[in-house]
Amino acid sequence: MAEVSACPLHYPRQSRSAPAARQWPLRFAVALLLLLPAIAFAQLPSTKPKEFSPVVPDFNQLAADWWTQWPDVTQEQRSLWLNDVEKAWLDWSKAIPEDAELGDKVSAVKLRFAGIRKTWAKRDELKKVGVLPEVKFPEKPNVLQWAQSDAGVARGQQRLDGLRLEKSQMDESVAQSLSRLRERVLALRDKHRSDTKYLEATVDVFFAQLSHLQTLEEQRLLQEQLTAWQEELTIARAELERMLKDLQFSAEAAKKLSAARTQEKSNLEDLARERSDSQNLIFESSDAAVTMEQQLRMMNYSVEALENRLQVRKQELLLAMNSVLDANEAEEQKLSLSKDLVGNAETIRTNLIRQLTVRQRQIVAWVGEDAKAMAKWWREFEKVASGLGRAGDLIDDVKRYETAQLFVYRRQQGWWKTLGERFLHQFEDLRTSWRNLANYKLFAISEQPITLKDIAQMILVILAAWGCSRLLNWFLRRMVRKNRTSEQSSYTLWRILNYCIVLITIIILLTMVGLDTSKLTLIAGALSVGIGFGMQAIFSNFISGIILLFEQPLRVGDLVELESGVFGRIRDINVRSTRITTRDNVDILVPNSEFVTGRVTNHTLDDPVRRIHVAFGVAYGTDPEEVREAAMEAAERVPVTFTNWQRKTEVWLTGFGDSSLDFKLVVWVNSNAVSSLGDLTAIYNIELLREFNQRGIEIPFPQRDLHVRSWGPAQTANDTSPTVFKTEDAPVARRGSAGAEDWPGDAADHGDDAGAGDGGGEGGDGPAGH
Repeated sequence: MAEVSACPLHYPRQSRSAPAARQWPLRFAVALLLLLPAIAFAQLPSTKPKEFSPVVPDFNQLAADWWTQWPDVTQEQRSLWLNDVEKAWLDWSKAIPEDAELGDKVSAVKLRFAGIRKTWAKRDELKKVGVLPEVKFPEKPNVLQWAQSDAGVARGQQRLDGLRLEKSQMDESVAQSLSRLRERVLALRDKHRSDTKYLEATVDVFFAQLSHLQTLEEQRLLQEQLTAWQEELTIARAELERMLKDLQFSAEAAKKLSAARTQEKSNLEDLARERSDSQNLIFESSDAAVTMEQQLRMMNYSVEALENRLQVRKQELLLAMNSVLDANEAEEQKLSLSKDLVGNAETIRTNLIRQLTVRQRQIVAWVGEDAKAMAKWWREFEKVASGLGRAGDLIDDVKRYETAQLFVYRRQQGWWKTLGERFLHQFEDLRTSWRNLANYKLFAISEQPITLKDIAQMILVILAAWGCSRLLNWFLRRMVRKNRTSEQSSYTLWRILNYCIVLITIIILLTMVGLDTSKLTLIAGALSVGIGFGMQAIFSNFISGIILLFEQPLRVGDLVELESGVFGRIRDINVRSTRITTRDNVDILVPNSEFVTGRVTNHTLDDPVRRIHVAFGVAYGTDPEEVREAAMEAAERVPVTFTNWQRKTEVWLTGFGDSSLDFKLVVWVNSNAVSSLGDLTAIYNIELLREFNQRGIEIPFPQRDLHVRSWGPAQTANDTSPTVFKTEDAPVARRGSAGAEDWPGDAADHGDDAGAGDGGGEGGDGPAGH
């Protein structure tokens, strides 16, 4: 079988006035790009091509895949193959019994053969028709000739877009056709040859196979058309660019453009008068149908006016391009810029499309199933829709003309002379695009539309408020560093002003979303009710925070101890809570109300120096004076110990304990160092222990003597009989220990002595060996 790649159709092109020397390199490059995939998959010259032998299906036992090589063979081979298949079908169909239903299906199969051949005939006809036969590309064009060529290329681009849409729809049709074929094949496999429906299922499968082949041929035809149009449009765009480079000034073109512009402006004035008259008729009639007709007429006027404005803009651009080409013009020509025309035209067109959709829904609701009335109204809708389509094409034309104007001006006057105009043009395009995007409605609050512009403004307000807060914080910190104010005063002032900034920002944001500020009293009333019920705790904490900031019983950096046992330094006093950092570097958020209603110990309120009591004991017989000297020496080694002539470290003998002399080390410490050093009592205990060990001072510990008493006669080592205890009734033999749990009656009376018997060997100096 000879392997042939799927080459595009070579449609004949109409001869043009451009010389062949300018066209053949571009055509050759395009053809080379299109043939690259075929070249990549071509066989090597040394490889012998496979011979093709068409597969003719056996209708008595129809195969499901006899057609699978169809997309890979040439057009000539497919034609011969189809003839063979049709001949085999005609021979087999003669034996089909006469039946009305089978007869219809056999006729449908014949139509499929004819449909495949019609697709081939259409392909041959398209080869004879040029892709862009009406488009001319003259050698020395003027602006009118360039505009005509541009319009033809634009129509060709629309045709290409339509082919792409048809191609995507045809791809879906191929997938659906293949799915139907698979269903028919499965239905045939479920039938037995002796089944009466087997013959009908065979015809259905063959019909589905031919339908799929016809769909593949139509897909191939669309792909070839699409490739040809893409190639031709690529060449046409290059020709348009060449025409822009070779544009010539034409006085006749300037006259025609001026006359056309004058006529369009006159038509625009007439439309304005007619629109005004129709506007008055809308309010004079009370009939809904008449009102709808007038509204559709108004929409037609608006569409026509939009088309006229865009036509005028196109003529102005062509006039500007023609003027800059005039070599006799001494004055430098400026770009013809229209800042808002395209943006406004797109907005008007979008609004008209939305209005048309609303009117169509109204007519559907009014007319219902009346086909005649529906057709009447729909003809009016088609007029408006057609005008809107033309307006969209004109908007695209204006955009292309503006780009062409920049190209011609830059080529004639130099890029440096048009740099400012081009920059302004691009800036206007960006501003128009941003305006359209910014005015896009996202949602509505109380019938107030919220757009992207509103969201951006809200974000800017929030960022400005945050910047003011940070700037204020920096200024107050600077004042603290210069010792012009205290840290606590600056912190309090920053907090109060920060709350004011937040409140003002919230009011501004509420105003931006459409909330009437005069209604804030109602909101305040509703808020007070909410505070009284659900927000009572939050409001209480907020007021407590304000009290703490103004009264200043607590300041940032104070070392506090709460009634709940929380101990640490204050880091922040916020709206709802205060942050405390413990000695373990754990942040605890404490509600502000707890500082106002509960008991709080502030170790650094006025004076960070405070006194602590460290209790310890020594053994009896130790010299108290030596103990005092040792404790004083240990206290001096602790770095936070504070001593002056008013606050001295002291050692008190507080009592005589059971086994020790009880002392207290009374020492003044600096509370600001508590968080970094940990528990002060532990630090002093360590120093006391170290000093006592060096001086040989004994720290006592509790001791207890245990006395074990035996009951009854002593037993010898060889006597293993159990101890017998007598009671008033009868003797009872008991085994095991003679603990308190073995004694009835008076065991509780001897509980202390008996209980002490367990573990007597661990006692101190008592007679544990008895």
